[in-house]
Amino acid sequence: MRRPGGELALLVLASAAVPGLGHVLLGRRARGVAFLVLVLATGLVGLSLEPSNLSSATCEYGRTYLLVAAIMQLLLVLDVLERASGRRA
Repeated sequence: MRRPGGELALLVLASAAVPGLGHVLLGRRARGVAFLVLVLATGLVGLSLEPSNLSSATCEYGRTYLLVAAIMQLLLVLDVLERASGRRA
């Protein structure tokens, strides 16, 4: 189902602001909540590994977890854009 431009922009912005929110607004609650938990857990693990402490042995792991969380968030925004524009069911 194709959505008007304003609604599409709102869904994309909501998805960019909070992981999974765009999916929840599209009516896919379980998927949206699962994505929220997954992205937040990955980001929190990354932060717990002290990515800014260069003397820490886990510094690179922390940065990698944060990068993966950011990539997942970007992919979620693109998924919402495709679903809301009707390119994907």
